[in-house]
Amino acid sequence: MKTRMCFVVSLFLVLAVAMLGCQGMKVPVPFSQGVKVPLDNYKPSFSGGYEAYKGKRVYLMNFDNQANDTTVWRYYSPDKKFGYLMNDTLHNYFWYAFRNAFLKNGMLVSTMDNPDPTAPAMWVTLLSITDEQYRINVTVQKKGITAFTNPYTIQETPVDEKDRTPELLEQRAYRMTNRLIETILKDANFQKVITTP
Repeated sequence: MKTRMCFVVSLFLVLAVAMLGCQGMKVPVPFSQGVKVPLDNYKPSFSGGYEAYKGKRVYLMNFDNQANDTTVWRYYSPDKKFGYLMNDTLHNYFWYAFRNAFLKNGMLVSTMDNPDPTAPAMWVTLLSITDEQYRINVTVQKKGITAFTNPYTIQETPVDEKDRTPELLEQRAYRMTNRLIETILKDANFQKVITTP
């Protein structure tokens, strides 16, 4: 009896989703599945040029995820109804996004695998990551001494539940990543610590 009831409920849900699709309505992304945010689709894009960074070196160290509102693989909307699933760990997603953005900007990026110990060493701590706010802390060391540390926060307006489609939410994640990196690049104090010997 329970098996038959589960089958009927499942069939009803499938038909309901199909009917919504046929009517051209947007179906919200289920929390259990999550929106896939593959790093391969991330394209660094900024509103201004940052010529001061071209040719400057940075040693991009590991990123640390201390955000209690995330898991290792995903982050969520504040209402916890929708998740964003990476194809790598969350901290690696941000590490590669920063690397790709810095390279596109003409910077010379060294890594733990091929370090440049004379370059400013930068790392990021993720403090809170949701689809409405990214909050991080950036630290830069020069010659083994902490030369810069600063928190950064970016906000994004909430999306109505009825408008939450996979395509919209994926692009929203990339847009927020671009805004976060651009906020850091615009910071005159960050620019100074990276671009001056």
